[in-house]
Amino acid sequence: MQHWYKDMRHSTRVKDEEGHPAFALVNRATGLAVKHSLGQSHPVKLVPYNPEYQDESVLWTESKDVGHGFRCIRMVNNIYLNLDAFHGDKSHGGVHDGTTVVLWEWCKGDNQCWKILPWGPEAYAPPPPPAYGHQAYPPPPPNREPGHGYHPAPAFYPPQPPPSHDEPGYGYRPPPVGPPGAGYGNRLPRALASEPTVRILCRADEAYSLTVRNGAVCLAPTNPRDDFQHWVKDMRHSTSIKDEEGYPAFALVNKATGEAIKHSLGQSHPVRLVPYNPEYLDESVLWTESKDVGHGFRCVRMVNNIYLNFDAFHGDKDHGGVHDGTTVVLWEWCKGDNQRWKILPWCK
Repeated sequence: MQHWYKDMRHSTRVKDEEGHPAFALVNRATGLAVKHSLGQSHPVKLVPYNPEYQDESVLWTESKDVGHGFRCIRMVNNIYLNLDAFHGDKSHGGVHDGTTVVLWEWCKGDNQCWKILPWGPEAYAPPPPPAYGHQAYPPPPPNREPGHGYHPAPAFYPPQPPPSHDEPGYGYRPPPVGPPGAGYGNRLPRALASEPTVRILCRADEAYSLTVRNGAVCLAPTNPRDDFQHWVKDMRHSTSIKDEEGYPAFALVNKATGEAIKHSLGQSHPVRLVPYNPEYLDESVLWTESKDVGHGFRCVRMVNNIYLNFDAFHGDKDHGGVHDGTTVVLWEWCKGDNQRWKILPWCK
């Protein structure tokens, strides 16, 4: 249980904002990967790992050296939240057997400084059979690498094989969908099939609405009869899950596909779509809205990184404005109209 694989297979193309390569930490005994938590003070989680699927919510990076060869280990898409041995600092009594690992902003504590080292010769005895039926995972090529940040930026899938679908995530099978609807058909999970739908628009051009096209999230000329422009704002976790400013979390689920908008790999990367299971609490599909940033518009940002917002890529006036097919990425707040959004009920 104390042996981990540092899987670097995505390291050449996935970096954090400081340019440090991404990796997954996969437990040898269970085959489970360490997954991002809901935010500061929340414990990291474990989920079944699919090495063929690039999922940012199990990717981490190491910081520069913060002393004596130790580094911070932080989310690939939020380098301001670091692994933290909870209350493992001297002022709280230090580390003990069973100390929980959470995420926390950089406080310069020894309980936030980590090393990832090869095991010595004692670790190379013949391994026991893999636990839980998982196959032992082949060791990745050795590597290393980033931590803290500037201003403080600031749950488990059943272990089944992934469905043959666009973005299989961690392998749960999508829940049953509701009865077919008009137009393109209602692919919402049954729990959401009767929910009213919303339109998502950007201040950069209010004549466009958020849609799904060829498996991607983009903007298109508004068409109320297009089910791909209809979304359910699922607030089921809103009372228990908040961002660091206290705003409630929600998922955005497309009516036509039943897929939810998922966090991207970081700034400038497009948001993605994954099958949505309303019964499973997954922080990587949860978003919050900011305070009003003018004329009733708000930022839409990750629940565990409120500094990365929906951004209609190059949809500002300096880049020519919004057009049919404008991609939605994540970007830090630049005060642009292409970062201001409204989520409104569709008119009857």
